[in-house]
Amino acid sequence: MFEIYHLKYAKQTYLSHLKDALYYSYLSTKASIIFIIHGIVPCILTHKGGTIINNLNEKILQKKSNIDKLYNDELVIISN
Repeated sequence: MFEIYHLKYAKQTYLSHLKDALYYSYLSTKASIIFIIHGIVPCILTHKGGTIINNLNEKILQKKSNIDKLYNDELVIISN
């Protein structure tokens, strides 16, 4: 099901949302390639892939936290 208010609560336009999604996809692909290389040659890139994933996770959690806060604030306003 589509979340019709997702862009509103994210305070993003469709294009800015697409840009973020493409950037997250790029970082995920980059980390994936690094993990494959590390799997083949275990002595190199020992932390790089994990660092990329951890940083990406922090960005997504921060954005989700902001969206949740806006959503909850909106619910308080509507219920009053």
